[in-house]
Amino acid sequence: MRFLARPPGREPGPSRLLYDIPDGAWGQDALLKVLAETIRWCGPKAKPEAAATCLRTNTFQPRVMVDENRFKMMERVIDERCHALRGMPAPSEPPRTEGLLQGGRLLVYFPDDNTCDGAAELATGGYFDVDNIPPWDTWVGMFREDPESPTQSEDYLIAWVPPAFVEVVAQGIWVNAEFCIQWLEDSSTLMAKRLKDLR
Repeated sequence: MRFLARPPGREPGPSRLLYDIPDGAWGQDALLKVLAETIRWCGPKAKPEAAATCLRTNTFQPRVMVDENRFKMMERVIDERCHALRGMPAPSEPPRTEGLLQGGRLLVYFPDDNTCDGAAELATGGYFDVDNIPPWDTWVGMFREDPESPTQSEDYLIAWVPPAFVEVVAQGIWVNAEFCIQWLEDSSTLMAKRLKDLR
């Protein structure tokens, strides 16, 4: 975890990470480890009939996503999930045909663009909450960058969407008028560029 102060008067772009959990600035190892833990935890818990609750473990629950606490909240979720996984049996090797994402997809959420209209919550049966936040069990990382695009917010969260929820999440994205939730590969984020070959 690292914080780099923005030089006074710096204009956005070219993109560069300012702050990230886990470390995504210089390599993907830490991020891929957290992604693997996320998939291992969420895969068996993904139940479409319980979209609002199945991926929201009470002991991981973060507080409101206010600016000064976002990165601490992400760190806590990652730590709590890692600790909980210690009591689970080791997974067998995943089938090679499914790749690192195991048939799921990566989602990006921009908390500063959220208007809390509840449309995505309704469209997904509660997978997204009223603030358009994806379930915290699925969180992979929180990033702050100097965006290349003036329309992109600085802070964003990346989450893994289990295969069982890919279609319903697509509906949530479609009804989200403010574009605060997007498939990662459709975003202009630096991490989308770095993870573009991840499948």
